[in-house]
This record gives sequence, C-alpha cells and structure tokens, in this order.
Amino acid sequence: MRQFDVLQNQNPSTRGYAPYVVVLQSHHLEPLDTVLLAPLVNDARRSVSSVDLVIDFGGQALVLVLAEVAGVPKQGLSRAIGSVIDREDEIRRALDRLFTGF
Repeated sequence: MRQFDVLQNQNPSTRGYAPYVVVLQSHHLEPLDTVLLAPLVNDARRSVSSVDLVIDFGGQALVLVLAEVAGVPKQGLSRAIGSVIDREDEIRRALDRLFTGF
C-alpha cells in the first residue's frame, strides 16, 4: 500500500456515499498497524471547501474530503485499485491548509 493509492471502501454502511478511500499516510511507515485514509465521496451536493478536492477517478467526479481523515486498522483493507499520485501537489497543499491554516 503506497501513499495516494485508491482503495475500495470496505465498509458497507458508507460505501454508497464514499465508494473509495485514499491513502494519505507515507508508505515509509509500513510497520504501523494503522493507516491514515480520506474518503472519496460521490455527493454532488457537497460544497467543496479549500481542503476538499474534486478528483476524477474511474470516470466519476468524486470529492476527496480531507477534513474527514481517519486512522483505520490495515487489516481488512482492500488492495489498491488505482492511484491519485498525479494530484500529489494539490493534495499536499490542501493538507497544509487543513493542518496549518495556510
């Protein structure tokens, strides 16, 4: 599992709203039992803030909601089905805004 990989959301209760999650944690921290993820949501009514990004994945315009990051156990996560590494700079800038306000 690498940083910016996209995984299928394995939680049946949230999969309809957030079909995918994005790995935000560095892959250099593999020994940890948890990983930091953010949901990719398909809610077209969601207003996009300065810490959210619209990302095209699988032909869908989805919103990466960085304000909803969560640490989850690695056990039970699916394999990567894609990556958003091409949006790395934008994701890092949005994370800076989330954590530092800039």
